[in-house]
Amino acid sequence: MLNSSAWRIEPPFVRSCSCEPLLYAVRMRLIPTFLFAITSCAAMAQSTWRVDSLMTTWPVRLAVADARHGSTPGVIRAVDTRNLHTQLQHVVTGFPAFADSGVVCYVDLYGEPKREEFRALLGMAQVYFPMIEGELVRQGLSKDFKYLPMALSAMNTLAGSSNGEAGLWMLSYPVAVRYGLNITADRDERRDTRLSTMAAVSYLKDLLARYHDPALAVMAFTCGPANVTRAQGRTSGATDYRTLYPQFTEGSRDVLPLLMAFIHLSAHAKELGIAPIPMLPAEAADTLRSDRELRFSAVSRTLGVEMGRLRALNPLLCGDRIPRLEAFVLPRGGRAQFEALADSVLREQQRLAAIPAIVPAQAAVRTINGREAINYRVRSGDYLGHIAMRFGVKVSQIKSWNHMRSDRIDIGDKLVIYVTASQRDRYDRHKAGGTEGSEGPTNQVPIVKENVVRAQTPLSEFTWYTVQSGDSLYGIAQRFPGVDAKRLMEVNGITADIKPGQRLKIPLQQ
Repeated sequence: MLNSSAWRIEPPFVRSCSCEPLLYAVRMRLIPTFLFAITSCAAMAQSTWRVDSLMTTWPVRLAVADARHGSTPGVIRAVDTRNLHTQLQHVVTGFPAFADSGVVCYVDLYGEPKREEFRALLGMAQVYFPMIEGELVRQGLSKDFKYLPMALSAMNTLAGSSNGEAGLWMLSYPVAVRYGLNITADRDERRDTRLSTMAAVSYLKDLLARYHDPALAVMAFTCGPANVTRAQGRTSGATDYRTLYPQFTEGSRDVLPLLMAFIHLSAHAKELGIAPIPMLPAEAADTLRSDRELRFSAVSRTLGVEMGRLRALNPLLCGDRIPRLEAFVLPRGGRAQFEALADSVLREQQRLAAIPAIVPAQAAVRTINGREAINYRVRSGDYLGHIAMRFGVKVSQIKSWNHMRSDRIDIGDKLVIYVTASQRDRYDRHKAGGTEGSEGPTNQVPIVKENVVRAQTPLSEFTWYTVQSGDSLYGIAQRFPGVDAKRLMEVNGITADIKPGQRLKIPLQQ
C-alpha cells in the first residue's frame, strides 16, 4: 500500500479526493491516466444539484438553522476509503456494490467539505426509511433498495429534473402513469411519498423479474432501461456497473457512484461522527377547500406565509393554481386567518390577474417576482426539459404559465416563458439579429455568459466570487448575508450547475 505521507508535494485535489489509484498513477508516471482520473473526479464533484435542491426546501432550511444555533464544535473524522469495495459489500447484500474513483470522490466530497449537507440528507432519510422499508418487505424485496431515493432525489419530495422526472423516486411520466399515479397540470402524485413509493417498488420488482440480474435492474431503475440497452450495445452485452455506467447519458452517469457513496456514508455515519440533522416528519397544519379557484401567490401575499412553506405543505399541487374544491393545506391556525381574510385573498388574486391587462401590448409583462414574459417558438429538437434548463425555470412552471396538461409540444408552438430582465434583453437582441426566425439551430439563448457585466445593475452593488472545487450555489450563498441560491441564479442567469473557475456576481446586502 502506498504511503501518501511520503509525498513532499501533495496537490490540493489529491488531498481532497484521497484517491490512492491517483497517487499510484502518478508514481507510475501514467500521466494521461492521472489527468483523466482528475478530470473525472472534478466533474463528478460538481454534480451536486440533488442535494443542493434539498437544502432549499422549507423543512430543511428550518432544521439546518436550528442545528447551527444549537451546535457545538466537534471532531470531524477523515473518511477512510481504503478497501471501499469490500466495505460496501458488507453493507448491502440485496444488490451488487462497486467502487471506483468516482465513488471515492463522492465519499470524500460529502464526508468532509459537504458534510453539513449530507447530515441534512441523512435526517430526511431517517424520516422516510421506515415507510420505504415497509413497502419493500411487503412486496418481497430487499430493504437495501431503500438507498435508491438518496441518490435519485436526495430524499426531496419536491425534486424534479430537466428530463421531467419528479418526486422522491424521480419517476418519469410514462412510468408513473403506468403504475397508477395521477398526473395533471395541477396535481402530481409522484410527490406523494406513499403513493410514489408503492409505484416505484412495483416498478423495481418488475425490472428484477425482467432482467434476472439485480445490477441490471438497479441500473434500469435509476438511469432508465434505454440507457442500459444502449450501453450494452456499445459494450458487447456487458452486465457490470463499471463497464456500463460510463456509457450512460450525461445526466444519468453520476447516479450510481453517488448511490454507492451515500450507502457507505450512511452505514458508517456514527463512526465518522456524521450526526443526522433531526427533521420534523410533517408540520402541524389545517386542511381547507374553497368553492373558488385560488392562487398560491395571492394566498402567500395576503396571509404572509412564505411560498416555500406553502410548497412544502402542498407538494402534490403544481404551479400556482389551487383548483376549485381541491384540498389545500395551511400552517396550523391558517384556517381562521384564511376565513377572516378570504375577501382580501380574492381581491389580491384579481389584482394579480389584472396586471397583464394594464400593460401596453408591446411592453414586458412582469410577474410578482420581477420576471418578464417572452414568447418562445418551439423549434426542431426542443422538449420542455431542455427549454426549462435553457431559461433557468422549471418544467412545471412552463406548463402552468401555458395551461398545459401534458409535456407534449410541437414545432411552431408558442410558449410564454417568464425570464429575468437580462435574459429578455439577450433574447430580444437574438431575435433582432434574425436568428430566431431562421431555419438554423434551436434558439440559442445562453443561460450564462461568464465575465460579462450586465448593464442593468451598477457594479457597486455586487462583489465577485470565483467557484472552487466542491462548491455549490447553496454553500456559496451561505457565505454572503441576505443572499440565497435562487437569487444567485437570477443575478447570473445560470442554473444550479456550476464549475470550478466560474466567476459569479454576488449581490451586496442593502
